[in-house]
Formats: sequence, C-alpha cells, structure tokens
Amino acid sequence: MSRSTSKLLGKVRFPHRFPLIIACALGLSALLQTVSVGALTAEVQPARIPITFGYHGATLTVSGESAPTDDIVVKISTEPTDTHMKRKTKVGGVVWMKKGDIEFKGLPLAYMLYSTADLGRILEPADLNASGLGYEALGAKATMEDEEGKAVDHYWFDEFIKLKEKECLYSIHEGTVVRRHGATGNQFQVVVDWPFQAQPHNYIVEVLAVRDGHVVERASTRVLVEQAGLVATLSGMATKHAGLYGLMAVIVALVAGLGVGAVFKKGGGSH
Repeated sequence: MSRSTSKLLGKVRFPHRFPLIIACALGLSALLQTVSVGALTAEVQPARIPITFGYHGATLTVSGESAPTDDIVVKISTEPTDTHMKRKTKVGGVVWMKKGDIEFKGLPLAYMLYSTADLGRILEPADLNASGLGYEALGAKATMEDEEGKAVDHYWFDEFIKLKEKECLYSIHEGTVVRRHGATGNQFQVVVDWPFQAQPHNYIVEVLAVRDGHVVERASTRVLVEQAGLVATLSGMATKHAGLYGLMAVIVALVAGLGVGAVFKKGGGSH
C-alpha cells in the first residue's frame, strides 16, 4: 500500500514541476537571445593617431554591431573642460577691440556627432538633453562667466559654437551612419574626417542605440591622438629644456638664413 501510494504521489507531483522547468528553460533561452541580438559594440580604426611632420589630420572608421531596428548615434568628444577666450566688442560701430575674457565651463575640447537620422526625429527632447546630444543640450549644461565671475549672455555660447565649427572641432552630421543587415547580424559604420586642429588627447568615442525615442544601450571606446617621432622630441624639449630648445631654434634660423643668402648671392652673380 505504501509503495503504490508513493508512486501515485510521484505521478501527482511531476506534472506540477514539469511546466515550471519548461518555463524556466524558455525564459533563459529568450534572455540569451535578447542579449545576443541587442548587444551593442563599438570599434574605432585606427585607435591611435600619431602627429608627425606633415600631419594633416586622419580618417577614422567607427563601426560595430547593434539590434536590427535600432537607430545609432556616434558621439566623439572629451570630458567637460574650461576654456578661456577673449571677448571682442565693436567700438564706435567701426573698430573691433578686445574687452575682457569669457570662461566657458563644462564644454568638451571637441564635439562631433553622427547619426542614422535626424536627432530630433529619433530622440525625445529629454533624452537629447540627458545624453548631451546637440548644441542645445551642450548649452544647457555649460556656464559662461566674464573675468568678474558674472554670467554672460547666451549670445556668447552661439559665438563659441561658430568658432569651434570654423576650427572643425565641433560638428553635427545627421544621416551619415550607414547600417548593413546581414546573416551574421546588423552592422553600422561611419567614416570620420579627423581634423588636424584637434589637439593631442585621449578622445571618447561613444555609440548610443536608440529605440522608440529613447537611448536603450551604450558602448564606448577611445582614440588616442598624440605627438610622435621628432615632433614629440621637440615638444618635450621645449617643455623640459626650454633653454636648449631656444638655442637650437636660433641655430636653425641662422642656418636657414645663410642658405637663403647663398642662393640670392649665387643668383645675383649670374647676371
């Protein structure tokens, strides 16, 4: 009797456990599929840009994988920093003259945005501001003060942006990120014309996946811009051995002057 009761209880308990096991297995499988499909990656090539003689900028390629339905935003920037600039005003409506300094706080050294579509179309305003995407979002987080520590008009932020765009350090390129759908997944890519004006720094390359108006995933990497070769040697000498660097500069100038003089002397004697 006890043996048959034990078998019966076993049959009764098993149907209750089996659906739970199946549900757990299916849930784990779905979770793994979600991770593999939605995993955002970011890669930049080359990851290092050497500044040598004849350097005129470089070409970068930012690429990676994302979920098939996501839009992509690529942001290249630095940590927020402070920038001092001279302020000019027009005197008498004719002559421009310097009138004090303005300190811009909380703005990156460089700021470049690339996206699969218009930022205002794929992202909600709150997400744009929270992720620092667009000039309006930058301006909301920045502070601008004169030499006395007083806040200045937002007009100067617009002038700051114009200057940085002219220097090719700030730019927004909407609709430039290309997506490719394949059997192995969804890839994205954007080609960046790196400006030679960008100073040596370890720049942040951040990729944001956008879905239904919100940033749903992030991935980041870095690109190192640094002086190399003779440029690095001379720069280090100018910093650590200013006297020796100055002497070398004088010698180079003298040699160059003698060479130019010899050329002109030779040219004059031929007539």
